[in-house]
Amino acid sequence: FGSREGSGPRATRPRGTSHAAFPPSAAMEIGGMGFAEGTADNNEIEKFRTEGHGGTANKRGEDPNWRIKTAAGEQTLADLKRRAREELVEQLEENQNKRFKIVNFTSEDSHVVGEKTLHSFYCAICGEHAVTSDVDCMKLPKRSTDKAGALEESMYFHKKYANFGERILLRRQNGVEKQFRFYCRQCRQPIGYRPSPPEETSKFSYFYPGALVREQGSAVAFHK
Repeated sequence: FGSREGSGPRATRPRGTSHAAFPPSAAMEIGGMGFAEGTADNNEIEKFRTEGHGGTANKRGEDPNWRIKTAAGEQTLADLKRRAREELVEQLEENQNKRFKIVNFTSEDSHVVGEKTLHSFYCAICGEHAVTSDVDCMKLPKRSTDKAGALEESMYFHKKYANFGERILLRRQNGVEKQFRFYCRQCRQPIGYRPSPPEETSKFSYFYPGALVREQGSAVAFHK
């Protein structure tokens, strides 16, 4: 009634059929198909169990490639890239620290204190405090046009205690000169002018000759 092939299931012939209708070769073929289908089902079941219960860990334990990645003392490509990134960050931080150096600086460490002498100047009419600077305004270079003293603002420290007024346009040989004048806060005497308004930077500030005095007692108001 058919033949056995390995451990596969035995093929039987249906009732009412003869050996000629169901030859042994057909029985062997059916038996082989049954064995193959049974093996495929077992493989799928085993795969489902493995993937459902830590299959990745089992594969790591069986795959030699995973053992290479987790072996002690060895590094993977990802480890090398991570280390390269860390070294790059460390190098950038080191360069930045070299570029910026923090120094605690106080007035005791300053070499400027004690070397600069501030001068006070007063209105020549009323004696109101008008200008403070680290340069003697009486010894400033003079303009050739109006003999006003020229103070270079980027070179010298100075502070004006005055009120700025209107813009004045003056005709000169080379064209028109623009002046923004400033006046004494007490008596409104013109003290000087700038080529730019007070909120803008200017190369020079100019002081009219005779508008300032070194001592308050030298003002006209104290001689009456």
